[in-house]
Parts: sequence; C-alpha cells; structure tokens
Amino acid sequence: MQDQFEIKIEEKLSELLAITDESNAEIANEVGVSSSSITQYRKGETRPSLEKLVALATALDVSLDYLVLGEDEEGDQMDPDPVVRYMDQSLQDVQVRTAQHTALVAHVGRRLSQMLDTEIEQYLEENPSRRLYAGIIADTELTSLERHSQTTRLMLQTLHYNLQDDCPKTPGSFFKTVANNLSQGREYQYLLADTPTTDWPSQIEQFRRLLIEQTNSEGIVRSNCSFRVTDSPLFTGCGMYDLAEDDLESEDPVLYDFLTEQDYLYADGRVGYVISPSLDVQGVTIMDNDHLTNAMQSFETLWEEADPI
Repeated sequence: MQDQFEIKIEEKLSELLAITDESNAEIANEVGVSSSSITQYRKGETRPSLEKLVALATALDVSLDYLVLGEDEEGDQMDPDPVVRYMDQSLQDVQVRTAQHTALVAHVGRRLSQMLDTEIEQYLEENPSRRLYAGIIADTELTSLERHSQTTRLMLQTLHYNLQDDCPKTPGSFFKTVANNLSQGREYQYLLADTPTTDWPSQIEQFRRLLIEQTNSEGIVRSNCSFRVTDSPLFTGCGMYDLAEDDLESEDPVLYDFLTEQDYLYADGRVGYVISPSLDVQGVTIMDNDHLTNAMQSFETLWEEADPI
C-alpha cells in the first residue's frame, strides 16, 4: 500500500498557484513566509514545515491530503504513511537544526567563558588589590556611591579619606566628591572619635578651609557640613548614604545592579558600609539591612550627645 502513494507537494502547489485568484505574495503573506519561500516550495528546493504546510492548504482552500498526495481519500481507504513520513522528516529536520544551533551556542559560550576567565585572571594578576570578596566594594565604587549621596553620615576615627595623614593641607581621595556634593546643596555629618592624639579643631578648620576654597562658598560649607566629636569609643568607622537612586542607575548601572541584586540598596534609597580598621585594605564592606538600621540608630544617638566643632 505504501508504494501506491507519492508525496506531490511541488506538483500540486504549482497547479494550485496557477489557478488561484491570489498572487504568490498574497499567499505567502497568509502563510507567514516570503514569496521566495513559496517559489522554493514549488520548485522542490525546500519543503515547508508541517505548520507551514497546514497554512498553505488553508490558504489554497484544499485539504492537507490533496496538497500532499494529490487527491482526497476516504478515511477507511487512506494510507497515512506518506503524510507520516513527511511529518517525520520535517520533525527530524527541525531536530537537526535545533541540535546544531544548541551545539553552536554551547561552543561559543564555552569560548566566551574561557576568554572571560583569562581576562579576569590577567587583570587580577596585574591588580592584586582588586581581589575582593562578596559584599565588598572598592574605593572607586565607594566614590561613585558618595557622588550620588544626598545626605552623607560618617563615623570616623580619622579624616584620611579627605586629608592626607602625612600632609594635612593636602586633600585626600574623597575631597573633590565632598566639595562637589556640598556645591549641589547636599549635606554631610561627620561624627569623629575623640582620641588623645588627634587635634580635631585644627584638622577640621584645615578641612573647612580647603572646602571653602574649592566651593567658593563659606556659607555652604558651614551650613551643610557639620562636625561633632564623641567621647564614646569607636572601634572602626562606617558610612551611610541617602542615595539619589535614579541618578546612580543612570550613571553607574553596573554598581546599581550589584547593589539591588544583592539586596544592599534598601527601599528608602539608603546604603551603609563598614570601613576596615586597617588602612592597607582596599575596599569597604556593605551592611545588610539589620546592621544598617542599628548603625543609623547608633549614629543618631551619638550625634545628639556629641560636641559640635
């Protein structure tokens, strides 16, 4: 029985296209393919998928049996083998193409992964200080965070981020960020640890003088940048920022994504970090929500009790 039926798609498609009132372009549009694909089907250069085959039969107003076999058969006389073979071949073609595509993607993915691993290892060999752990950001990223802070609260044992320890008249790495933020009307609160070896009035006056020179506004510096000294012991320092989230997302999307994906940026746009007790460490540790809440409460309590300078 199997040999009595032949697949006649090309022959029947040519006949039907010749007698239809619609153009090849119109038929192609109904089927969801290009006109050139219809031509390839007609010439036998390629064969349509089962989905497109059904769409062709519908567009040409014939049965699938007629389009594939050239005649309509009664159900009890129909030998389904030719259609089954066609469907099976179409499925095999799809499976082969899918497997080839998957293999190609996997190969390219492995190559990209190897290249990326190589680049990362090379970078870390050249910059050993950047071998950071999860939850830690480098000073460069911290500078970006502070640049987008509307209100900055800092508990510090030293001002080494703002003034060079060996030369107090020389600005530190965060100095320009502080000056720029103050110029935009943003606020700073410095809560400093009282120590026998630190002359805070002298250091703060020097810091203020540099800020006034940089901002050209003594009024802004004195009103927006406050200093207080606490006699409560501070083991290490920390910082808390109220961020302008939209600006951070727009200008530093990588850092913004890192903070949001790791749940370090909270609903009020606040983020906090702990400063390492060792000045040799590159980077700071980001606080989780519980530690940030405790840090804010501690800061506010100590700030109320501290002496202004």
